[in-house]
Amino acid sequence: MKLHYKSLILLLIITSCGVTKQSYIQPTSNINISASLADDEAVSSIIEPYKKGMSKAMDEVIGFCPAFLEKKKPSSILGSFMAEATFQAAKATGERVDFCLLNYGGIRSTLDSGDITIGEVFQIMPFENEITILTLSKRQMDTLFNVMAKKGGEPFTNHLWKDQTTYNSMNSTSFRLVTNDYMANGGDNYTILTEALERVDTGIKIRDGLITYIKANNPLPLIYKPATN
Repeated sequence: MKLHYKSLILLLIITSCGVTKQSYIQPTSNINISASLADDEAVSSIIEPYKKGMSKAMDEVIGFCPAFLEKKKPSSILGSFMAEATFQAAKATGERVDFCLLNYGGIRSTLDSGDITIGEVFQIMPFENEITILTLSKRQMDTLFNVMAKKGGEPFTNHLWKDQTTYNSMNSTSFRLVTNDYMANGGDNYTILTEALERVDTGIKIRDGLITYIKANNPLPLIYKPATN
C-alpha cells in the first residue's frame, strides 16, 4: 500500500514537471484621452452632488491667521504652530507628553493671511498621518537631537525644559515624545524612534489636531517659544 502511494506521488510530480504552460497575448485597444472629450452626463449627474458637498466642506472657515506663514529651517512659526497643535491633541488624550517632533517634509504648503479654511489645512497636511506617543530613554533623546541637528532643524516644541543646561541635568529615566506614525515607523531616517521603550497609537489624525487647535485659538497666535536642543 505504501509503495503504491509513493508511486502515485512520483507519477504526479513527473507529470506536472512535463506540463508546458503557454502564454497567450490578449488583444487590447488603446483609449485616447483628450480634453476635448465630452463629459458623460450620467456620470456627471452622479458626481455633482458630492462635488458640491465637498467644496462646501473645504470652504468652511475655522479661524483667522494674522500673517502669511511659510515653512523654514531651522524653525518657523508655521512649523511651531503645527508641532504645538499636535502636542495639545496628544495631551488631550490624558497621556503624559513632554515634546513634539514633526518632519519638515510633512508640511506641504504655506498658510495665507486671513481666514483659515478646512481646505487650507488639507493643503498643509494632505497625508493621513496619525499622532503617536513614544517613550524614549535619555540616550535615545540625545541621539534624536543629533539627527535633528544634522537635518538642519525640524518642527519641534517642548514643554519640559527651559534651556539645554536644564535638560542635561535631568535624571529622568524616560521622556514622552509626540510625533506622527510615519516617523515612529522610522520614516525620514528616524530609525531611532523604532527603538522606543513604549508606543501609543492614538488614532488621531494630525490634520484633525490642527483643525481643533485652530478653532480653539482664534486668531491663530504667531508667537511660539523657539525650540531648544
